[in-house]
Amino acid sequence: MNSPTAEAERVRSDETLVVVVPCYNEEANIEQTVQSIRSVASELPLRVDVLLIDDGSSDGTKGKISDICERYGYSAMYNAQNRGVGWSLLEAYKRIDPEHWVTIMPGDNEIDFASIKGFVRVRDEFDLILGYLQNPVIRPLGRRLFSVAYMRTVRIIYGFPFRYLNGMKLFRANVFQGIDVEAAGHAFNSELLAKAILRDPSIRVGEASFIARGRATGNSNAIRPSAVVQSVLEVGRGWRSVGQFRNKVTRGD
Repeated sequence: MNSPTAEAERVRSDETLVVVVPCYNEEANIEQTVQSIRSVASELPLRVDVLLIDDGSSDGTKGKISDICERYGYSAMYNAQNRGVGWSLLEAYKRIDPEHWVTIMPGDNEIDFASIKGFVRVRDEFDLILGYLQNPVIRPLGRRLFSVAYMRTVRIIYGFPFRYLNGMKLFRANVFQGIDVEAAGHAFNSELLAKAILRDPSIRVGEASFIARGRATGNSNAIRPSAVVQSVLEVGRGWRSVGQFRNKVTRGD
């Protein structure tokens, strides 16, 4: 006969965490990203699945993902053309059981996946846990200034009290399933979160820290002048879409 403790652990081990790994031209990083996930997965009190996404890469990322899936039995999505991380994630969520936990691990291996342990520890208290960067000094000054300006903007627009939106997260798949998003880039997450809260104000949202280690190869394009201008435009696009969604929720439009 199983002890109450053993039975409780068995039940908890029935929980599943799906790690979604979006990739665009990450041939040089994807193998290391997957090994980072695998090195931590066995230490978590959940079953861990991995869903790899090739977002129309022009390098050898697709072949790398195919090989990884064959080796480890993981699932994959292959976009015929580059659709953007937001579109890819929304499509991925459709494939996941609504009750499963989900986290996003970018294919560039910039986030220390061991950070997920802190999120998992508090998962019983929340439906969605947003990550904030524990070691921002790892990022160049320009990127940090951009992040501060962006967060101040979306806090004003949406009234968010959260410290960060575009980092590691842990959430039940049903929190975001069935929501359409118009904004792309950095603005994708703020629009998605605003609509999720409008749809269900009772969502329990918490925060936990994560560690970034910087890209091993390649450079971030987040603060190129063209990218900054595009982010401003996308924030406006998302804000308009959220306004329309708010009318549907509050007025039944």
